[in-house]
Amino acid sequence: MLSKLKFLLKYTHQYRWWYTGGIIFLILTVWTSITIPGFIQKTIDLIAAGRVGNESEFHKNVLIIVGLAVGLILVRTLSRILIFFPARLIERQLKGEMFQKLASFGKDYYDKNSTGNIISRVNNDINGVRMITGFGILQIGNILLSLSLTPYMMWKLSPMLTLYCIIPMVVVFFIVRYGMKVMVKNTHARMDTLQMLSGKIISFLSGNSVIKSYNIYEHAENKVETDNISYYEASLKISWIRSFVIPLLGNLGQILKIIIFFVGGMYVINGKFTIGELTEYIAYAALLAHPIMGLGWVLTIFQQGMVGISSIQTIMDRKGTDDDRKALPESKKKELFKEGIRVENLNYTYHNGDKPVLKDISFSIKPGQIVGITGKVGSGKTTLIQCLNGYLRPGAGQIFYGDIDADSIRSEDIRSVVNTVSQEVFLFSDSIENNIGLTSDETIDEKRFDDVIYKSAFADELLRFPKKGQTMVGEKGIMLSGGQKQRISLARALYTQGELLILDDVFSAVDTDTERFLIKQIVENYAVKSMVVISNRVSVLEKTDFTIVLEDGKMAAIGNHEELLKYSDFYRDIAKLQQEGETKKERQ
Repeated sequence: MLSKLKFLLKYTHQYRWWYTGGIIFLILTVWTSITIPGFIQKTIDLIAAGRVGNESEFHKNVLIIVGLAVGLILVRTLSRILIFFPARLIERQLKGEMFQKLASFGKDYYDKNSTGNIISRVNNDINGVRMITGFGILQIGNILLSLSLTPYMMWKLSPMLTLYCIIPMVVVFFIVRYGMKVMVKNTHARMDTLQMLSGKIISFLSGNSVIKSYNIYEHAENKVETDNISYYEASLKISWIRSFVIPLLGNLGQILKIIIFFVGGMYVINGKFTIGELTEYIAYAALLAHPIMGLGWVLTIFQQGMVGISSIQTIMDRKGTDDDRKALPESKKKELFKEGIRVENLNYTYHNGDKPVLKDISFSIKPGQIVGITGKVGSGKTTLIQCLNGYLRPGAGQIFYGDIDADSIRSEDIRSVVNTVSQEVFLFSDSIENNIGLTSDETIDEKRFDDVIYKSAFADELLRFPKKGQTMVGEKGIMLSGGQKQRISLARALYTQGELLILDDVFSAVDTDTERFLIKQIVENYAVKSMVVISNRVSVLEKTDFTIVLEDGKMAAIGNHEELLKYSDFYRDIAKLQQEGETKKERQ
């Protein structure tokens, strides 16, 4: 609980002057509320005393009541603005910080946590924090002030009647406290179920085409239905508790009125109270009932919010991949690839694996070189380039940028000089132009945009779109083919000038003619300074300075095209197969 309170204090302290102003106006709100019943009492007693000689006093009291009522509207509105507004600012700040934190995590985190689970935390849990720092603080202040000033005014009128009113309040408080304890337990269960449900829904929606292809609608529906029922049952248990606790709090005001009418009525009959004083006491009881009713909502908000904070803290307290690494000075960052990359005895095992995926890999990439990587499926090609671009971290003493150990460099600094076009292309639901210029903070340079569109073999197809570069690609680029998405991704990498461009099997999604054009524009014409190309196409690999052949995570061979034809069985086999395929096409 202490850590959660510190978490809340960290954010609320930034807006302490907003909250201070809000509390001041809240004090004025409560003071005005408890002042009005006194004038109501005087006015009613004046009515009871008759018209003669009381008209001016009566008019004066009515004007004061109207003035206080108008003032009450003003101060109450200001108290809510000054408290609710920082709550929204905290929500915005938390979402920004959580996004930054999530972006700093490595592959191991996302292997264990689904997208739906993360989205549920960002939306539902942060919303709980907003409710605590807004409505929760307002209601706490309102309850504390009302439960201190209002009973004091009631006590001044009649100590005994006030004691009668306190008894049902204490009984209700203990019943509500027990109910909230049970509700917290069920809220934890509901939150866990909601995260699982969100994960399944997002997974099934993303894989909708697979579900349709294999006609497994019933399987998907049953999976969602199971979690949906669990969520429903947990929500129903919470509703059962609320259906008992909330009405109990809501009817507390009616219980107090019954007590006041019975005991206070006897006081009026016996001459201990005037009609005006009884009315004043009822007005105070009404003021007291409202914060007590709000107590139920506050307890609900706080117990849900505290559960949400626990969930948020699991993310915020987790160390990011680069948290212990210092950012390079701008001068060093620009010269990071000046001497190239050196790989020495690289070994890598995935966090959930039991054996190395890469074993004893050693080579160097010099500025200006084009390096090829080839091998069978599962030989470790993608793992190797992900170690080079900082997405995977193999450990100290294995990869060096010049004389700097890559293990000490932040991923952001590595990727400032290394651009990667991966197998899994992702396009944002935006225009083609914005997808290509995504990494640039400046406005799109039309000349540069046209140049990278041409070099990525997308110029002719772009002309076919009615809106050209402003064409929306849809969610994850659904409006485009696999080859089109690949080339837009390639154009994005070319638009962002880096020192080293890594192409992970980019040519596999294009036809032969497009492949030749891309090879000429990117490889032969040196569209970038240095390049690493993963491919099994010999037409690409023969253009490299040297190619690494991987087998079972080990370097089976390294050399240029002619050398590999002599010493690598795998390279010789794929070269022979591709040559036979081309010969067959020419005959046809």
